[in-house]
Amino acid sequence: MQPALPPPEPERAPADPLAFTPVPRRYRHDGWTAERQRGFIHALAETGSVKAAARRIGKTTEGAYHMRRQPGADSFRAAWEAALASGVQRLTDIAMERAVEGVPIPVFHKGEQVGERRWYNDRLLMFMLKHHQPDRYGAAAAGQRALAPGTKHPETIAREAAKQCPVCREREETAARRAFAEAEAAKQSNEEFLAHLMRTYQIKVQAERRERLAGDWAAADFYLRQLNFFELILEGCGHRMDLIDMHTIENGGEDMYDRQINCGPLTPILDKMRREIWEAAGEPPRPPIDLREFLPHTNMSYQGDTAKERQHARAEAQRRIAASLAVWEASATEETWAAFKAASGR
Repeated sequence: MQPALPPPEPERAPADPLAFTPVPRRYRHDGWTAERQRGFIHALAETGSVKAAARRIGKTTEGAYHMRRQPGADSFRAAWEAALASGVQRLTDIAMERAVEGVPIPVFHKGEQVGERRWYNDRLLMFMLKHHQPDRYGAAAAGQRALAPGTKHPETIAREAAKQCPVCREREETAARRAFAEAEAAKQSNEEFLAHLMRTYQIKVQAERRERLAGDWAAADFYLRQLNFFELILEGCGHRMDLIDMHTIENGGEDMYDRQINCGPLTPILDKMRREIWEAAGEPPRPPIDLREFLPHTNMSYQGDTAKERQHARAEAQRRIAASLAVWEASATEETWAAFKAASGR
């Protein structure tokens, strides 16, 4: 008969690395009591920041370091180091989580949050990989020699030496002058492009007016669409897709034609250019436009002795334009022309 085995010894719980013997201090209600010392150590383990931990218990960073230097603070210093390592590890875990999971960025529309998107920091991810797997992603993997702590990088040494070298300074100044010249050339190129764009806009304005007066609605509308495209490009260059929403006022109606488009900063310039083109062609001046916003009604002034006569004349002209447009559109196909004749009794 085999002898009975001794019972297994109970497993001992691992010692709490944050447990320590508080530094003996004379009691003061606002001093570094044992309770405040423990609160500081636990806050340091959560934040990894001496300043934040001291602030949490209502103390200063200077007071914390003064406590660390006191006689009998060996246990306090050991707990400090353990708490700081725990806090740094927690920050590392947060950084890794953000690198992998991303950070939520709220998306706003017209002042209200309508959703969110995830932003992924590739630099942070690469930093974490270099830190945790230096053999694979660090300097050694890139064929570079790892520097000992405190050693300056060769590029840093060369940069500092260049500040004392007249030849190096002259080379840098030459490179700076070349970069400035290239930037000025690029700026001039942009100005030439803008000048060409504005000349093309003027040509389109003339063409639209010529075809409109000739009664060719299709050609006039074609040039008008091109002008609208030019203005959108000039106004919206560099803006986001919500530019139209930013420059649009809702009238409360559901119809898309109930929307009023605000003027942009370039609108007065383009309006002046169009008026100069019309004036050069010998045409009468146009009624003024409210450049604060495009209103759905006419801006023609109906004041004076001939107010009613001019108002009636414009209404009659609009009626004739509408009738002419209906005839023009109806003449597109056999079917539309037959339907138009039947509806109008021709």
